[in-house]
Amino acid sequence: MFVRFTKAVFVISAAFSAFSWGQNALPRTPQGKPNLQGIWKAQSRAAYDLQDHASKDDMPAGKGVVEGGAIPYQPWAAAKKLENFANRKTADPLGKCYFPGVPRIMYLDFPFQIFQTADHIAMTFEWSQVYRVIYTSGKPPLHDGFAFWMGDSRGHWEGETLVVEVKGHNDKTWFDHAGDFHSEALKLTERYRLLDADTMQYQVTFDDSKVFTRPWQITLLLSRQKNMDRLLEYQCQAEAEEASGAFERDDRTWYPEAGMKPNAAILPTNPMPAPAALAPVKTDVKTAASLRRTADGKPDLAGYYQSDGGGANYGLEQHVKDFLTPPGRGVVIEPADGSLPYQPWARAERIERELPQRGYDDPTAHCLVAGVPRSMYVPSPLQILQTPTHIVMLFERMSWRIIPLVNPLANRAHLPDHVRLWQGDSIGHWEGDTLVVDTTNLNGKTWLNEVGDVLSHSEHVVERFTPVSPQKIMYRATVTDPIVYTRPWTIEVPLNREAEELLEVACHEDNGDLQHLKDVRDEYRKQHPQNSTGKK
Repeated sequence: MFVRFTKAVFVISAAFSAFSWGQNALPRTPQGKPNLQGIWKAQSRAAYDLQDHASKDDMPAGKGVVEGGAIPYQPWAAAKKLENFANRKTADPLGKCYFPGVPRIMYLDFPFQIFQTADHIAMTFEWSQVYRVIYTSGKPPLHDGFAFWMGDSRGHWEGETLVVEVKGHNDKTWFDHAGDFHSEALKLTERYRLLDADTMQYQVTFDDSKVFTRPWQITLLLSRQKNMDRLLEYQCQAEAEEASGAFERDDRTWYPEAGMKPNAAILPTNPMPAPAALAPVKTDVKTAASLRRTADGKPDLAGYYQSDGGGANYGLEQHVKDFLTPPGRGVVIEPADGSLPYQPWARAERIERELPQRGYDDPTAHCLVAGVPRSMYVPSPLQILQTPTHIVMLFERMSWRIIPLVNPLANRAHLPDHVRLWQGDSIGHWEGDTLVVDTTNLNGKTWLNEVGDVLSHSEHVVERFTPVSPQKIMYRATVTDPIVYTRPWTIEVPLNREAEELLEVACHEDNGDLQHLKDVRDEYRKQHPQNSTGKK
């Protein structure tokens, strides 16, 4: 008996020692917390159905992740879930490219990337550039009582586990494609725990007394995607509208389709001078003497910012107020006369885009991504998070930019030319106290503003973020686009830090203007069939 007891103690002790060693071997932050940073993806088919399910024509079979096997619905809610399931092909909010909500976004079949600082954990998702900000500072929310598609997330550490309380939900999201649902009273408790360096346990407790008879729980695993060095994009609404023809291709500006060549009629006849060959921008920007700095001595750019766009979203050049747009001071600082150096065809296109029938063509009217540099001066705030390896920009008009920081001597390559993204492929490095970001691989689908300043797929942007005071970053962007312009040009816009938190702009979900713009466009085409595309 004593021998058996001794063996049992030895086995338990050995198992505990192995677990402790595994925990000690986990990647950790400078603060000693488990380091969750990296690209992750769910090992589950929970996005189709949280419970055990056989295969259907729109969902593969899968094992459930619900503790106890069944979700404890109230009788009326069980009937509602069956109704949702029967109508899932048309009723599922995700099928309309709406925000997935939490926790569904966590186990979609798309990767996401985690960035971790002392006060925030950000999750950027490949699906439609959705993101989550989890505040871990312990401070109370600045805006309580709102209902969001993605909820409001506040986190803290309990030993080795990140615990996140999510509340402030609306009642418009589902948990899966099978129609499992909730009310606005939903409260979630998420638990993230590293089991080893490449595996994370994700556990969620659901509490919604309006829908369920008791709280219940799911558990699944997230796997580190070691073969991925960056997230790409899946723009759900853009892909759906392009496939249906609702968002029309422009062969002059979009990246050429496979086998197609650029439109020779608009290609420049003379090469564009390189930015280095041009006269330098006259006004000098100097960093402040006293800046917040990170542990590695770099300027600390982290914070909530509002751009002083000066009307740039309604025209980069100086312009007066008209019946549709406010005035603008002009943000072009090079060329010195403040004018964009358009190719003749592009200036004519810019003028035509101001006509009412072209309003529908603006991608942001469809709630599509603003692109670069427009994301930086739309009248909507952004949050910057900074780690030693990345700058992450989260835009309240839901999208993100991930900028890896590299030693310029390392010469990290951009994506292959044919991989084109709405926000492009950005690579950053420090030049003294200025963050310099090089962005290529843009798709040519974006406009520079609502009045239609033009860009094409040949766009190449070099941005400079210079902190000129503890509360202000001077933002400059130099754009080179030989299809549209005769030479590079530069804009300058201040970004002002404020003591605020991001809210949520559900643009696509709440878009009530697009149909009106389409009606105007369609009526024009009906009256002018010879110009049926509305484009010259």
